[in-house]
Amino acid sequence: MKPGFREVVSCFILLLLISSLQLGRFLLPEPPKKEQLSQRQMKADLTVLLKQLQQHSAFMVLDPDIESRLEKRLQRLKQEYRDSIAINRFTAEVNKLLGELKDPGIRLSQAALPSGVLPLRLRPMEDKWLALNDRDEPLQSDTPFISHIDGLPISHWQKIANRFLPPEQQNSVQMQMPWLQQLDLLRREMGLRVKEEVLLTLYGADLQPQNIEMKVPLQFRSAPLSILASWQQLAPDTALFSLTDLNAIETDPQLQQDLLRAMSNHTLVLDLRHARGFSDSLLQFLGNYHNGLSSQPLGYGRYRRSPQLRRDFLRPLHFEPLAQFAPFPPVRAALDNQPLPSLSNWYARPIPKLAAAPVPDSGRLVLLIGPDCRQECEWIAYAAKRWRRALLVGEPTRGDLGRLHHFTLPASGLQLSISASLGYDGYGQLLSGIGTEPDLQLPTDEPLQWQGLLSLISPEQSLQHSAEGQSKNTQAEDSQAEKDQQ
Repeated sequence: MKPGFREVVSCFILLLLISSLQLGRFLLPEPPKKEQLSQRQMKADLTVLLKQLQQHSAFMVLDPDIESRLEKRLQRLKQEYRDSIAINRFTAEVNKLLGELKDPGIRLSQAALPSGVLPLRLRPMEDKWLALNDRDEPLQSDTPFISHIDGLPISHWQKIANRFLPPEQQNSVQMQMPWLQQLDLLRREMGLRVKEEVLLTLYGADLQPQNIEMKVPLQFRSAPLSILASWQQLAPDTALFSLTDLNAIETDPQLQQDLLRAMSNHTLVLDLRHARGFSDSLLQFLGNYHNGLSSQPLGYGRYRRSPQLRRDFLRPLHFEPLAQFAPFPPVRAALDNQPLPSLSNWYARPIPKLAAAPVPDSGRLVLLIGPDCRQECEWIAYAAKRWRRALLVGEPTRGDLGRLHHFTLPASGLQLSISASLGYDGYGQLLSGIGTEPDLQLPTDEPLQWQGLLSLISPEQSLQHSAEGQSKNTQAEDSQAEKDQQ
């Protein structure tokens, strides 16, 4: 029996009603975010956290005592908060717990309600601190420096911020700075009253302190970082190329052309201080600064064994099974001396094939690196460290080379990521959590003065030009002597 007109109209009205109800969901207000966790909810989240670390964290394998330390800290946390805990406080406590891992790949989303922050941006300048507004200008031109917050010296706030950092990062001002911005969080950590105003002590050249009071905002927007990529001429034969998304080089032809134009200069200053991504396309171009390719792998890797992981888990990071390579005997011995049954078999990362690039015969690469140089950027820094025509400038990287495992804590909704794999250098020594040291250390937490940087590297350029000139002169003299003998 065929449906009649009435049945068709009824079906159409029913579908229209269902569509309207679905669209109406978007008009409903979002449910309010949780402000507190009960102790039962906190215990449930901490249990899930510990289980995820035990099953997926590669860094837990490196320290046999870390599991017992984590369990002790979890017990103290459960005893300290017997009734409830604020979401913001729970987020901070989880961050302190994860600091025990010394894992540079840890990411923790701020899913909690916003909390009061400093109404300014701190910037270190030698042994002083600048107080900057959202345009990166001094709050007050005649008193640009800040010495105290709420009557306490900056050094004391740094000590409190160190509680949220792993031991090896506690001397890094750049690692402290995000926590120094969290005013209300640090106030609670010190037992101070949380209020809507903050007292700032500023001073200038005359060293006379001036106290000002400002409202505490829930967020502070400072000047944004440079986006995707940019390049400019710093000097007639020196180009600056800044890049933040390494994956874009692989898919953007215009970006590749800009990079090649920058590489055609005698000196390329490549700013990777905030670069991340997994594409190896940039390394294929930069390999032209190295004379000759090695048949040995660039590095090695292993991942945390898990029933859910396939054998090609490290392939997105450009690793292949070790059986496809023939490491030198000392390297093979170094790998065999690290059994660690909780980790997978060894994988090796080959040196990528070169991509054509117009690099001058005497061209030089100045690579700017820092703690925010992550993922593939770490491998670029490690490789360039061994190139004779490359100079690394900035601060040490953190060794963030692992593939990440993501999970969510059910009660609080906190989203976390941890390193599920480890990276090793070309000699089989651990690189994850170690990173690469620059040849020339410069602070990376403030805009670089490019002319000052050029003055630092220009003497080396002059020496190189001088050596090349001497070599050419010697060759010319030898050629002339041969002609005279003939």
